[in-house]
Amino acid sequence: MAGTYPVTQLGPDTYEVSATVTGGQLVMVDGSTGKVKPTTGVVSNVLGVALTDAVPAGSGSNTAFGTAPKTTSVAYGPATVKLTAAGTIAFGALVTSAASGQVATIGAGTFDQAIGRCVEPAGLTVGVAGRIRLF
Repeated sequence: MAGTYPVTQLGPDTYEVSATVTGGQLVMVDGSTGKVKPTTGVVSNVLGVALTDAVPAGSGSNTAFGTAPKTTSVAYGPATVKLTAAGTIAFGALVTSAASGQVATIGAGTFDQAIGRCVEPAGLTVGVAGRIRLF
């Protein structure tokens, strides 16, 4: 009997990965493959945040992950998750995706690519993980 992944009204959804994903990274659609990968910068196809580590099918064991599955669960808004900052982010600032599955303060002209808001009272600095409320 084949297994299934349950999806509740507010997620998470499960997707196969096309690149190594670490739990806590933002993930995006990888072209027309039907798979996901960590965000590569400010993109408009962010699906949410990976909840688990995963490696692409056929890559077998990975020293950083041991034997990881080829799928990851992806949480999406509305939810508050812990994400790593690519730069300084002020408390209350709108955020967008950044390279390596991180988040950054939204820049001028990219408000349509906002994915959430920083809700970490002290704000965030480069490389620090903190609370982001996804839309």
